[in-house]
Amino acid sequence: MLHIATMETFSTFLHEELNAAQRQAVMHEQGPLVVIAGAGSGKTRVITARIAHLVLNRQVLPSEIVALTFTNKAAHEMKERIGRFIGHAIQGIFVGTFHAYCLQVLKKNEHLLAYPFISIIDQDDQEALIKAILQRNNLHKQYSVKTMLYHISHLKNNNQAHAQSHSIPRTIIHNVLTAYEQEKRASKCYDFDDLLLEVVSLFARHSDFQTNFQRTVRHLLVDEYQDTNTTQHALLVYMAQQEKKCVVDSICVVGDEDQSIYSWRGATIANILNFKKDFPGTTTVTIEQNYRSVQPILSLANGIIAHNTQRNPKNLWSEKIGNDRVRIVQCMTESQEADLVAQLAKIRNTHKKNLSIAVLYRTHSQSRALEEALIKNSLAYTIIGGIQFYERKEIKDILAYLRLIVNPYDKISLFRIINIPPRGLGAVFEELLYGTWNQEPFLTFSSILKKLILDGSLSSAKNQALETFLSFFDGITGNTQPQTAVQTLLERTGYISYLKDAYDDAEAQERIDNIKELVNALAHFQEHGITTVIDLLDELALMQDTIAQAKQDNSAIILMTLHAAKGLEFDIVALCGMEEGLLPAARNMHDPETVQEERRLCYVGTTRAKEWLLLTYARNRYSYGTLQHHEPSRFLQEIPKNFSFTHDCSYSQSVALRAFLSEWIAPQKSTVKTYAPADSTPEKIATPAPSAKNSHEWQKYQTVKHKTYGVGIVQSVDKKSTNTYATVLFKEGMKKIKIDFLECI
Repeated sequence: MLHIATMETFSTFLHEELNAAQRQAVMHEQGPLVVIAGAGSGKTRVITARIAHLVLNRQVLPSEIVALTFTNKAAHEMKERIGRFIGHAIQGIFVGTFHAYCLQVLKKNEHLLAYPFISIIDQDDQEALIKAILQRNNLHKQYSVKTMLYHISHLKNNNQAHAQSHSIPRTIIHNVLTAYEQEKRASKCYDFDDLLLEVVSLFARHSDFQTNFQRTVRHLLVDEYQDTNTTQHALLVYMAQQEKKCVVDSICVVGDEDQSIYSWRGATIANILNFKKDFPGTTTVTIEQNYRSVQPILSLANGIIAHNTQRNPKNLWSEKIGNDRVRIVQCMTESQEADLVAQLAKIRNTHKKNLSIAVLYRTHSQSRALEEALIKNSLAYTIIGGIQFYERKEIKDILAYLRLIVNPYDKISLFRIINIPPRGLGAVFEELLYGTWNQEPFLTFSSILKKLILDGSLSSAKNQALETFLSFFDGITGNTQPQTAVQTLLERTGYISYLKDAYDDAEAQERIDNIKELVNALAHFQEHGITTVIDLLDELALMQDTIAQAKQDNSAIILMTLHAAKGLEFDIVALCGMEEGLLPAARNMHDPETVQEERRLCYVGTTRAKEWLLLTYARNRYSYGTLQHHEPSRFLQEIPKNFSFTHDCSYSQSVALRAFLSEWIAPQKSTVKTYAPADSTPEKIATPAPSAKNSHEWQKYQTVKHKTYGVGIVQSVDKKSTNTYATVLFKEGMKKIKIDFLECI
């Protein structure tokens, strides 16, 4: 029996620490319940308090409660919170992931399975099976293992919703799936998808099993219900219903459709939106009080997400008030945007070091410019859910080719790329190469490879592969322009095609985006005098040294994608790249449903901020080394009117950016405000671009137009005795032009 002090402690918590809506969700007595818990509204508090309430106040046996979530981390946090109220009784409650629970059910009911299983195969085992099947059917050159496995998993979990790939015919996926299932059965193995599917099958095939289950488990709770897939929803229906009627004492799902951002993993927003249809008699409780953010941030987030139609209406509010907590800033380029972020970090380090700061973006490739600005300013940073730009595999592969050009004795670089992309030069060849080179240590990589060709010990196919490999480097030297060298190597090696073949569609695209961003970086480096491959490698080496030194600082800035940020919170958030083609992403801009998910991503990003939110976009951004004009994100147009203006920083230097941000984040009492507050008419930070007549006022980063070359950005201004010339970066490259032939725009 539980100690009376425990019950009194929980009773105090229930009535003093929960708001009315939370308390209603916790104390709901009977039947199905859906809790729509807005961002920062304390959903974990609700679900854990409800479990404690069932045990303490309703005397429910711990063994009658099953709570399901998506990660072991979330399950551990839930157990910890529940345990504070019910002590050792927590050991009798199942709190864990869908997969962990289904595994437990299968082990207890092995005699009912379609076939017995001895082990569970992991992703590496799955890939090995799929690879063997593709090779046996001569499909390995057409379809990548990862892409095939991705579609097979979605086919199994979502009733064929994702069975059609743009690159793989449906019949091919089905045939490979059939062979894959036969291989698993013969090996008496299950994969992780099978754990859920087999339990669903048990419910469907054995009515006695379902009856016994429902007699034992009387209370079901599911966290993050907006992230469930079709199979998980079907499982819950079987666990709770008989003949479309809820027969357990209670079923409670908690979630927020406005934070449903994982459709690419198979999650379907329909599960939470249609819960009341699937479970007649459902009670809905909406929790709108936010405990994380100041009200201006919530007002902005509410204004954006209100444009979605696939949602339960809600309006987040907070008792935390604040003025001028959101700023929207227009930058000229991604480099200036990154400099703005660096200045923000400096101000935090100087005036608000105890506050957390995060920089959020849509794709990993956006981190490159941000990282370089932080490194330039000796600011420590950490990337969550990813790795530093120049440490990513595809970037290191391309740089290895460049290093080999500059240092033909670089064994590490050669062994990294000798078979990347794959060219039939496996482990046996590499062992031969290693031994031969050790015997001739003063030969360059090209000399040692030519020696192996002439020795006659290799097959004709390997000789041809080596000759092709050597041809990649023809005409490229350490003095070649980096952008020219990389684009030549990409074309000759077929590296982009290799990425498409080696990875599933989503991962391949992410890696290709990183390669594109590398080309953009090379154009940026060239603007700053890094004009040869040798210069580039020296610059990158210095950057890595700066990173190593900065890591000793404990107050690192957090960089991450919007997807990785879900569930986290920070005092200061900078959401970068608020542009059409980035947010929403280009591939999702034209379908109404995917636009709604992109809007939810934006909503998730804005609601990570507790105190200050900075939204930025660039007028111009490099794409594959050429400057492209970008339009502001449509989501910026959806922000309520009192936030709808933009501070134009396009012509501001670092000092001005820092003053602007300092006045916002850490204003001094004696300082006279020079920038507009959030509810007034905005003022531009910098003087607008001068006209051609005022040529003496021309400055760096002005946007100009030329009749022949189009739109460009001024890089420098050179005043002669009678004339003034501007060096301008156009899409076609750098041009030095008399200002009389340029028009400011």
